[in-house]
Amino acid sequence: MKAVARGAVPAPAELEATRRVAQEAGSVSIAGALFGLGIFTLIGLVLMQGQSLGALSRTREAADNAARAGAQQIDTDHLLATGEVRIDPALAADAVDAYAARLPAITVTGVRVEGATITVSVAETVTPIGGVGSTRTFTATESATALRGVTGAIE
Repeated sequence: MKAVARGAVPAPAELEATRRVAQEAGSVSIAGALFGLGIFTLIGLVLMQGQSLGALSRTREAADNAARAGAQQIDTDHLLATGEVRIDPALAADAVDAYAARLPAITVTGVRVEGATITVSVAETVTPIGGVGSTRTFTATESATALRGVTGAIE
């Protein structure tokens, strides 16, 4: 747009251009704010998904390790008398609880012993980052079996 001398009347095209610029003032600010809001929302969703995946992984690992701890509690009297491997349910439950006590976010929801196999269920409740959204509870169930002797070589 060219400069207009003082006192001169601008041409209609120049008036229209001036009016258009005045009407669009601030539209870039609104677009920038909406873009920024979208980026922050996307970042929040990515962080929440990462937190969920981490919690699911921790829960599965805790159930697996708790089952292994319980599977080590062999009923030795039964083994010596019969030669059959069997897990002692009371000792296994204590071992699972002792393992879970080291993990403050994990709660044992179930322990089932059937012969030489133990199945452990655990849960973890996660509060979203920043407290935005509802809490989520992740659960996992894993099993372990006690074996007698070496059953195969690791290659």
